[in-house]
Amino acid sequence: MESFDIAIIGAGASGVLTAAHLHAAAPGKRAAILDAGARAARGLAYGTPYGAHLLNVPAARMSALAHDPDHFKRWLEARGMENAGPRFAPRTVYGEYLADVLGEACDAPSGLARVIGTSVGLARGEDGGWRVHLHDGRILAARAVVLALGNLAPADPLKSSGAESDNYLRDPWAPGAAQGLDPEAAVLIIGTGLTMVDLALALRVEGHRGPIHALSRRGLLPQAHVPHAPRALPAPPDPIPPRAMLRWVREQVAQAMGEGADWRTVIDGIRPHTRRIWGGWTVAQKGSFLRHARAFWDVHRHRTAPEVAAEVQSLLASGGLQVHAGRIHGLRDAGDGVEVRWSPRGEAGERTLQVARVINCTGPSSDYKAVDQPLVAHLRRAGWLTPDPLRLGVETDGDGRLLDTTGSPVAGLYTLGPLRRPTFWESTAIPEIREQSQALAARLAAEV
Repeated sequence: MESFDIAIIGAGASGVLTAAHLHAAAPGKRAAILDAGARAARGLAYGTPYGAHLLNVPAARMSALAHDPDHFKRWLEARGMENAGPRFAPRTVYGEYLADVLGEACDAPSGLARVIGTSVGLARGEDGGWRVHLHDGRILAARAVVLALGNLAPADPLKSSGAESDNYLRDPWAPGAAQGLDPEAAVLIIGTGLTMVDLALALRVEGHRGPIHALSRRGLLPQAHVPHAPRALPAPPDPIPPRAMLRWVREQVAQAMGEGADWRTVIDGIRPHTRRIWGGWTVAQKGSFLRHARAFWDVHRHRTAPEVAAEVQSLLASGGLQVHAGRIHGLRDAGDGVEVRWSPRGEAGERTLQVARVINCTGPSSDYKAVDQPLVAHLRRAGWLTPDPLRLGVETDGDGRLLDTTGSPVAGLYTLGPLRRPTFWESTAIPEIREQSQALAARLAAEV
């Protein structure tokens, strides 16, 4: 049984950033990163084969290293991309960058060990540390474990309807999701957010020319980035309920636009205050925000690169992309395609839509109460992992330690990234994960 000071479970972006910061903060610690065997460092976001899929954040803000904010910018410029800072690099290129960051940590003298295998369970050792059980029977010992699991597979919005069809794809990242179609056939994408944009661009890259229908409850599309700098905002009242917070945001936007600034300067200027605002709300207030304002917040907060926004506008102008607000009631196989029953928002009657394929692009699930991954299910049964009541992630303390079913921190068991949305709300983008990984590395260096 091989022993380590720290075991990082997951080799996607969260795992790589944790490893890189741990290498910088504690080069003498013996650490392992467990890789399930896919292309390391890519994960769902950066494993795309399409160059048309761009980062949603400029390169200047995408460094993997909190102590070296220009690291990614220099990496790009060394590879021929001039003036890389304000540009939106292809996501596949960012995956190569993360792979390089991981490689440097593995090649260093103190050596991060990369272990190929899938963790299926944890157990306490007699020394109070952890035993990490792998799918092939191997066991690793570690004094502390970091769950860097990234995003879950997409939730199925039609699960309750019992929808079954070979032409309904629940996972937009499944191989061939944008391939194998009659070029002129109609396609329905469920969801109108960033994942929908990805699939629409992928379809066009694959030569698809038919109409793309995109449907969501509100029919909202992500906004575009424009050059700007975050606005320095005064701290909002503390506490500030959701309705008052939205009024405060509107007031700040009105003031900014009255001074000739863009509304985006305000949305990005809220970032330093987000955790305090979110943390001051009750569970009921958070639930209200999620039901009534989340969709509007997401399309303004999580924006697309200007080049991607231009492609979307071109598709809309040509009719190649048609956006609908409404609800799907069911679908059934019909000939070589799918007949979809749906109703537009605000209408009682049903309509039908005939398409060749339906693709679920509603985004990753976050309901850890329902996750059936072996490791997550094991931790849940053991009482070491507690899903939050709003199904955003898992319960953690301020340092990223998981809370057990009694609300007590689980010694030596940490997480970061999407799993920490109940604590931070903003916990999925590289800038947030980078900050979390740096803080976690410093804590592990001191405690382990």
